[in-house]
Parts: sequence; C-alpha cells; structure tokens
Amino acid sequence: MDTKKATIITIIVITIAILAMTVVIAWLGTNLPGTQDTGLIEDYIPHPYPPTETYNYPSTQEETEPPEPYYPTTESYEPGGDEYYPYETYDYYPQEEEEEEEAEIFTPIFTSEPLPEHIIQQITGVTFHETTPFGHDYLTYLTVTHVNFEGESVLGHLIVAANIGYEVLDIFREIYEGGFPIHSIRLIDYFDASDYLSMAANNSHAFNFRYIAGTNTISRHGFGVAIDINPIQNPYIRSDTVWPAAGVDYIDRTNVRPGMIIPGDVVYTAFLSRGWTWGGYWTWPRDYHHFERRR
Repeated sequence: MDTKKATIITIIVITIAILAMTVVIAWLGTNLPGTQDTGLIEDYIPHPYPPTETYNYPSTQEETEPPEPYYPTTESYEPGGDEYYPYETYDYYPQEEEEEEEAEIFTPIFTSEPLPEHIIQQITGVTFHETTPFGHDYLTYLTVTHVNFEGESVLGHLIVAANIGYEVLDIFREIYEGGFPIHSIRLIDYFDASDYLSMAANNSHAFNFRYIAGTNTISRHGFGVAIDINPIQNPYIRSDTVWPAAGVDYIDRTNVRPGMIIPGDVVYTAFLSRGWTWGGYWTWPRDYHHFERRR
C-alpha cells in the first residue's frame, strides 16, 4: 500500500513540474526581446504622407498623426525666399513683372571705307584680277541701308570707284528714305562674279572687272561706275532675249509693281539728277536695271 501511494505521489509531482515548465517556457517566448510577432513584411503599408524634415514614419510601438504637409500660398510666398520648395504637383508659379522693352531705334547706316583686308582676299581672283589696270585704293567699300520686299530695313554692301563713293551713298540714302524696295545688295563675288547668276537671284551690285559680252571693251562695272538694281523687276531685253528669265513678267512697263524703276520715281531721280545714265532709255538693248556714270 505504501508503495502504491509513493508511486502516485511521484507521478503527480512530475506532472505538476511538466505543467509548470510549459507555462514558464510559454511566458518567456512571448516576453523576451526580439521574440514579438510583428507580422510579415509584405503586410506593412507605409503611411501615405510624404516625409518632411520633422516627420518620421510611425513605428509599430507608437501611433502618431503626421503633420499636415505645407503648401505655400500666394499670401505666404515671398519671391526669393530660401525656404520655398514647391511640390511637383504645385501649380503656382509666381509671375515676375515683365519689364517693358524699350523700342529699338534703328539707325540707317551709310558708310564708305578703303577695301578691308578680308574683302581684298574675297575679291582677288574673282572680280579683281592681275590684269585689272588699277590698285585696290582705286575702289571703296560701301555699307548702305535699304528696304527689302518685306518692308524691313537691312544692310547691303557695294564696291564702287572711290571718287564717287560719297555720291553713291547719297543716292542710296535717297532711295532708302523714299521706301523703294531692293531685294538684296551683295557683292557679285558671292555669285562667282557671274552676272547671270546675280541677275537670277535678283541681286543688286556694282563693281565687277569684266568685259562687255562679245567685245574687248571693259564694262563700266569693271571701273566701279555702274550699278544694277532689281534685275528681275527691271530686266535686260535684247530682241527676243530677256535676262533674267523671271524678268519676262515685267516686260510690260505700264503695269507698275514694287521694285520696278520707272521715269520720275525715287531711283530714277536719285541717279539721273547726278548725271548718271539709265539703260532703260537705250534703244537697243534695253537694260532697265542698269545705271552708269559717264562723267
């Protein structure tokens, strides 16, 4: 009997001990640092507010309300402030006061100067040759202002005989002030010294040391005392030949259009009042774009 009691008591003690150990282990598993269950990382959703310098994402230990994000307003924004950092979705862009631009005052230019070195290099072997019977100092380089067919004031350049340089400046000043449109005024060197190419481009020019076609006579252009103006609107006509080809639309001189030279207009008067001759008066051929100095 005593043996049975002892066995029973032993079993009870062991059972109690096992239960006690189970309780202790369970308690330790839920309270030791690092053993808490925070859930799977996939289940974590960051707070939707954007971070700021003073705001951190809420932790699992403490729930906090984030501060309201700051969006500047027109009242709070001070231009040039160091603390203005607009968000990408912020629509306010301060408008700086537009300074009224002063209207540019255009000053027409009419100048004469000895041939610049870069111009000498440009014309040598093109319109100025070893056989040219005078030196560079015989010529002068002109800058003139003219009105183009769009009504704009633009610059052009001519080379003429130096002794008539200022006279030519006066002529082009009168043409400019009269508002007569000239398509372009460029050295014929840009057209490989070709009179035909220059005419086709409706270019106005002066000096080009060459001979009159089919002769041994030096052209008045060769001495820098002839000037052509708007060849298309004022073509060269000889029998059935019209140069440039586009000039055929301007054979009828009674149908006056912009750029055409007619007796009594500003171009005609500016040249002829200074003793120049007009090719439009020649019997054969008629050269409506050509003016030359004879005296």
